[in-house]
Amino acid sequence: MLGKMAAAVTTFACLVVLSNLQVYEATEVPHSQVNGIVHGTVYLNPKRSDPGKYKQITWWFNESLKILIKKWDQSESYPSGYFHTKLCYHENHTLEIKQLQKQDSSTYRMVVEDSQSQETSESIRLDVYGTTEAAHQGIWWILHHSRSPHHDPIPKPSVNVASSVNKDGWCNVTLACIVAATQVTYRWRKNEEDLVSKISSTLDVQLKSGSDASYKCIVSNPASEETGLIYYRSPCTWNEKNSAVPLSLAQQTADSILAFGLLLLVHNWV
Repeated sequence: MLGKMAAAVTTFACLVVLSNLQVYEATEVPHSQVNGIVHGTVYLNPKRSDPGKYKQITWWFNESLKILIKKWDQSESYPSGYFHTKLCYHENHTLEIKQLQKQDSSTYRMVVEDSQSQETSESIRLDVYGTTEAAHQGIWWILHHSRSPHHDPIPKPSVNVASSVNKDGWCNVTLACIVAATQVTYRWRKNEEDLVSKISSTLDVQLKSGSDASYKCIVSNPASEETGLIYYRSPCTWNEKNSAVPLSLAQQTADSILAFGLLLLVHNWV
């Protein structure tokens, strides 16, 4: 009798655990409900399609605290001091929150103002658990053995070059950022400065012979970010490695050789 009761209790406990897991799997909609763990990272990925050209995007915390502002053709700003070091904005409008704390649990709302000043919004609920709570609720395995849905780490991209030099000495070039991944965003930097609004996989530029430069293609999705780098050297050559010798180093080398030569000359004279 006791054996049958123990078996029944064990079966019931297993069913409860499975039921909890199924509930979380069924109700875990990444674009409206996100679960996180203390000291972890989450991605608030809006369900709505890319708004295209917009006037302003604003993220709110708890309907009252403005935590991020992104205006068209401008870098994002972070009005809240607490969230400033915790947030990372992605070009597909995903909001990354790092170093989670339990007080970060709340409703986050993204408001998009289009070019006609019409606003649309979407809310995402974030619940942050401690490790003990996560294990008790049956979501520890889900949090630690699965990545953000539909987003895998990005492989390292490469930059292909198609260039030509015109009769006036200008180097006309199309840079193409090649990466074996989909659902990614692109942005470009020249000499480590962002090229605002350059968010496609290709970049058309004109360079005057004699002006060296470096170009960086940055590919990202909510799971990771990778870069491809290429260097321009006069008259119109491109290389994945920086072959230029810094002027200061070259000058130091020349000065050292000159000093050594003078020492030899004085020694022989004496």
